[in-house]
Amino acid sequence: MFNEKLLKISLGFILLLIIVGFFTINYMLNDDNSTPSYTSSPSTKRATNTSTDVKELSLDTIYINIRSQKYKILKADIALKLKNANSKKALQNNMDNVRNSVLQYLNAMDANGLETVSGKERLKEELIDMLESTFGYEIETIYIKNFILSP
Repeated sequence: MFNEKLLKISLGFILLLIIVGFFTINYMLNDDNSTPSYTSSPSTKRATNTSTDVKELSLDTIYINIRSQKYKILKADIALKLKNANSKKALQNNMDNVRNSVLQYLNAMDANGLETVSGKERLKEELIDMLESTFGYEIETIYIKNFILSP
């Protein structure tokens, strides 16, 4: 008798939980007649290192062996921002020579201290001086978008 009453109460409670769960799930899925967030495909944008600035030009990714006590390899994405758009066209036509000069400069320089912010600023200034004196381009600044030193 006691077991039958306990069984009926248990079954009633389980049925009540199923009904409440059904309505809760139904309510969560039908929020103001809008489609659930999991059914719509997310909009994806591909990240790139290319700039929309007309005076900026990327040197592509640079991988090079460097002279340093701590590090052996440098990977960097470097972009040059020129003072005028006309210089960009001239630099694009001479990109192979510019990239080669940057690679030779990085290979020959003492790379100790490049892991600091001041070291990166020093590198930017030295690259600007080298490119302006060698090629005559008017460079406003250099952006280092990705900079990795590896032992």
